[in-house]
Amino acid sequence: MPTIIFRDDDTSYFTTPQRLETVYRRVWEAGRPVCLAVIPAVFGDTRVYWTDGNPHDPGIPPAFRGTSTCYSILDNRELCAFLNELAAAGLVEICLHGYTHTFYEFITHDRAVIHGKLDAGLALLERAFPAATIKTFIAPYDRLSPVALEQLIAGGFHICTMSLNLAPLPQLPRIQGYAAGTMKKGQMLYVCDDYLFTYKRKPAESLSLARAALAGNRLTIISNHYWMFFHPWRDEPNPRDFAAWNAFLDEVLGVDGPEVTSFSAYPGRASAAE
Repeated sequence: MPTIIFRDDDTSYFTTPQRLETVYRRVWEAGRPVCLAVIPAVFGDTRVYWTDGNPHDPGIPPAFRGTSTCYSILDNRELCAFLNELAAAGLVEICLHGYTHTFYEFITHDRAVIHGKLDAGLALLERAFPAATIKTFIAPYDRLSPVALEQLIAGGFHICTMSLNLAPLPQLPRIQGYAAGTMKKGQMLYVCDDYLFTYKRKPAESLSLARAALAGNRLTIISNHYWMFFHPWRDEPNPRDFAAWNAFLDEVLGVDGPEVTSFSAYPGRASAAE
């Protein structure tokens, strides 16, 4: 039986419950969990340095782009209440998504800086989501230095990242694509090498790639950015992208569909299989 983990990046101060519900209502109504990578204190002037012209991060609403302010998740009380309720019901896993979500935040080799950001980010999320147990780390832009990886492992986190970050640490499982490996007893490493549903692809291609991933892997991590369905910050989701997403949900949420789990729940299954 194949397994899916739904991962969604960039929940932050700017996120509304309504946008998350638009994308994931059907998953939650089916009683399945979603793993949300939550930014503790998103920085308004974050730039994307791999894109020509270093544009602002498209996950920040246009009205806030360029502001030199860190916006704390704690200040979005409606979102915190909404996600606490889902976390208490086992329908959301809150994952630590950096601290301020700047582009190079976790490629530093400065152990003190890494440690400080992990502690500060975790403390904010624990205050915002007392119903959640936060065990999983997802790096901003999937960029991680080997020193940051070592710090995360020492801190006891499960990690989900791209396989290209693993090469400097040969002691880690050699996995790629969509897969999971054990780092220590009860501590997991996940790789997710493609974001399948994205406005940068034609919707039919996204759907075809998602189907192929599910057919070819024991574990498939479906990584989204909720805001991509609304790109560029529309009030309603893009009809064609959203239709492809719903067609995929039609196939995976039925009684005979794959198992849907979370990062923190999957390790027990992995251990049982070893």
